[in-house]
Amino acid sequence: MAKILRFRFSRGEKLKYIAHLDILRVFERAVKRAGIPAAYTQGFNPRQKLVFGLPMSIGLTSESEYADIELSEDMEPCEFIARMNEGLPEGLKVEEAVPRNTKDNIMNQITAARYEIVFEVKEPKSLFEIHSMVYDFLSREDITIEKKTKKGYRPVNIRPLIYSVSAEKTAEDRFMIKAFLSAGAENNLRADLFMQAFIQETKLEIDILSMHRKALYASAFNEWKNPFEVAND
Repeated sequence: MAKILRFRFSRGEKLKYIAHLDILRVFERAVKRAGIPAAYTQGFNPRQKLVFGLPMSIGLTSESEYADIELSEDMEPCEFIARMNEGLPEGLKVEEAVPRNTKDNIMNQITAARYEIVFEVKEPKSLFEIHSMVYDFLSREDITIEKKTKKGYRPVNIRPLIYSVSAEKTAEDRFMIKAFLSAGAENNLRADLFMQAFIQETKLEIDILSMHRKALYASAFNEWKNPFEVAND
């Protein structure tokens, strides 16, 4: 039994163009419909104590989104999963849930994300050529793009935010980039901005077919950890 639960959910193709604030509202409505005993903030506009780990960009699918919800009374994780999935629309599904005992919420713990990005090249390229482009891309010390901040757009060197990149061929003229990137409240690099930089630096003409978030990570004692692993640190 637990009063704070950390849960993992997935977002499929049908809802990939829904904005993050809309996803938040969908979950809030599902919590109400399911009769989940959510705790609420105080004040004139009380809100459910529901915190998401990392906002989802429009066009992104994922199998590894995380959120924390505070409850007004204890609830078993398995009951929470079953009741939530009855109220969520097709395309959103709660996959797992565990009690959270740490003081840090999920938003403060996420530090990295792993993505799979499938694209089609307009001019035929071999896997060797794509590998060479990835190698040259990672060899740069400075990869500057215009990044939106609270004060507007400004040039940012994103190279320190790129941890690793690899490529593989999935079909004729189609490739998959696997990117391990910095993520979280600070130093967040979205998959679409990463691909913008990759196209900018390589001059590759491509059509992006899909962007999928494979995993989110927290860091603890210089190790990458599943967010469930740090739910009770």
